[in-house]
Amino acid sequence: MAIRDTAAALRAAPTAALDEAAAELVALAEQVGGSMRGRPLTAAADVTGGATATLTLTGTPAGPWVWITDGTAPHLVGVKRRPGRGGRRVVMLAGADHPVMAPVAHPGARGRGAWRQVERAARKVAPAAVAAHVHRAVGLT
Repeated sequence: MAIRDTAAALRAAPTAALDEAAAELVALAEQVGGSMRGRPLTAAADVTGGATATLTLTGTPAGPWVWITDGTAPHLVGVKRRPGRGGRRVVMLAGADHPVMAPVAHPGARGRGAWRQVERAARKVAPAAVAAHVHRAVGLT
């Protein structure tokens, strides 16, 4: 391998490595996140830069990621928010066999640290991917 080829491979290594790491981390986020109310919790990755690359991983939709990571405080479910709509609201609750008249007091939920799991994995996966690309570029593997 010529020095010129090695230099070109080294310049491309950070971005190429983070592209690979991004795909792995998005798959991990989808596995960790699962789904909420029938909607999958996913992640989007954006890799920018050249010799110095940046990987930005964003959970989507953001709100449910916050809920499963940090939990929720006690709150009312089914509170009427739009004026001009008469009558009481009815909500279906998980575990209830029938509709329930709103509002219902939800006790809150404990978070399970889902996004922190993805962050911990990113701190391991991204540097390892860059190191592997550099090793390949200089012929160590």
